[in-house]
Amino acid sequence: MYKCLDQHNKRFRALQRMMTSVNNVAEKCAGLFLMGMVVAISISVFARMLYTYTGIPLSAPWAEELGRFMMIGSVFVGGAVAAYNLRLIGFDAFVGAVPAHIARWLRLVAHIMTLTLALLLVWKSIRLIELGLNVWSPAMAVPMSYVYFLMFIGCVLLCANTFMHVVGELLDAGPWPQKDLETMNSTAIKNSGGNAS
Repeated sequence: MYKCLDQHNKRFRALQRMMTSVNNVAEKCAGLFLMGMVVAISISVFARMLYTYTGIPLSAPWAEELGRFMMIGSVFVGGAVAAYNLRLIGFDAFVGAVPAHIARWLRLVAHIMTLTLALLLVWKSIRLIELGLNVWSPAMAVPMSYVYFLMFIGCVLLCANTFMHVVGELLDAGPWPQKDLETMNSTAIKNSGGNAS
């Protein structure tokens, strides 16, 4: 029985390493969305200020719209990454006050509830994509399905990340400790013959 659990834990850790890589890429994408939103809103504000102070009829409605689209991508993709790293806002005072074996099951219930919500959001985003095929954004004239697809990607990643936490609690593997990750990285560097300098 212990051998079987050990094999499951090894498979889980391998899957967790893969999901860590996926989330690292997603985190960079969320950062790019955020940076794009800041640039787009800055262009919009600059265009309004230029018109206000100089009277030059400059308008950039596409910038405001692009900023909103970038915000949607940043929120959904970044939220999924935050869920993987257990960085979402939560009330855990009660979980910390109960014994460890009970806290584990409370965390499992919380993850299952989050997974249910994420699956509902995936279903809703699919419906929105279908509706968005016939709706075009007013300023940029792009199908709204592209924007809703960002929501879909974020919600699918949220499902996968939350499912990882559900499996981790069932296997009693817990979250990937940062200390173990640093040890694994330093071991890989030593084995490859490289150095930190």
